[in-house]
Amino acid sequence: MSDDRYKPRITNANEKREQTPDLQFFYDKEKLKQENRYKVKGQAFPKTTAGFNWGACLLTPVWGFYHNATAVSVVWIILALVPGIGFILTSVLSIICGIKGNDWAWDNNEWKDIDEMHYVQRKWAMAGIITEIVLIFGLFAYIMNKLNSIQL
Repeated sequence: MSDDRYKPRITNANEKREQTPDLQFFYDKEKLKQENRYKVKGQAFPKTTAGFNWGACLLTPVWGFYHNATAVSVVWIILALVPGIGFILTSVLSIICGIKGNDWAWDNNEWKDIDEMHYVQRKWAMAGIITEIVLIFGLFAYIMNKLNSIQL
């Protein structure tokens, strides 16, 4: 009984190399990065970065600088300075950041695993919600102060 497992598969490695001169002896790091995009510690997991990122939506400029998405932050700041329609433009960009935020956070940072990424993004969401509540109450107090000063 012959066992083919112990027979050499390539009798002459030089012949094989001559037959396939485009044989690569290095790693294409970009290709490996794409292939391993959703692998952690050698085990694949499904893409679970989908979902709305409230931290990216509510704190767009700060979130963008923190997560190496500086172009988004700079564009948001420039749009905020546009007179008249700056609020609308930044609101649209913030919604886009909320939609794409998890993907950008996953791509631009080194995470231990997907759970760590989601944990950090939940912290950003809580910070964004707290910031928005404080801003709303501050705006309300400012408006009430102005209304009281008008009535005399």
